[in-house]
Amino acid sequence: MPYDLPRATLGRTGLEITRFGIGGCYCETADGYRAALDCGVNYIDTARAYREGEDEKVIGQALQGRRHELVLASKTSRRDAEGARGELETSLRALQTDYLDIYQLHHLNTEAERTQALAPGGALEAVLRARAEGLIRYVGVTGHDWPQIEQAVLSGHFDTVLCWYNCAMKEPEATVFPAAQAHNTGVVIMNASRNERLLKGPDAPAPVQFYRYVLNHGVVATTVMGLRNGDLFEEVAAGLCERVTLSREEQYALETYGAERRAAGALE
Repeated sequence: MPYDLPRATLGRTGLEITRFGIGGCYCETADGYRAALDCGVNYIDTARAYREGEDEKVIGQALQGRRHELVLASKTSRRDAEGARGELETSLRALQTDYLDIYQLHHLNTEAERTQALAPGGALEAVLRARAEGLIRYVGVTGHDWPQIEQAVLSGHFDTVLCWYNCAMKEPEATVFPAAQAHNTGVVIMNASRNERLLKGPDAPAPVQFYRYVLNHGVVATTVMGLRNGDLFEEVAAGLCERVTLSREEQYALETYGAERRAAGALE
């Protein structure tokens, strides 16, 4: 059943997206993606690299007849213009669409990669050209190294940013988030439950609480969940319809729990 999920504006893109979205890579069937979309989400994120391109193919099948309702994002891992253009064209074919809402430079985790991608002849050059041609609408960046992603956002080139953030990993609050606020860059969060590792500790809070935690931060527009477990996805979607904010006591309890799990090495 579709849930009435809350929505937010994704930074300077102006896109209105559900505050809970689908992360690619883990679901291997179009029916699995369709079931998640049926929960009422309108944001879906994938990448050319996921399952060696198979993820985009399956998502392309799932989107038939509903592409116009969705905000679709994919990514390229190439750092050169020619390679990025080639991956974009392949992604469009696999996803069976003539444009992407957001096209992201994938895991820009080192200074050397960022320098190459943003330099003349780099991936950004190809992405900006594709935007001018109408093949993409907005440009994003993703990564796992918060200081490096902060520097990418501070360049001003990126409309959106996707990074890790959860109750145990608060580093974005001092790095990526201020940079995003300075440039009105839309913030998308992955790893709200650290690939479900945070759900498995002793006396773990309810799964939806970890998603409420990241959405409780004012700069965060949405958080995505990879479809390892369709029932869990629907449970969180239903919970977020009821409430997305936390009390101070709930926030503190989650941070205490998260710090303990991280200190125990349970999140590696």
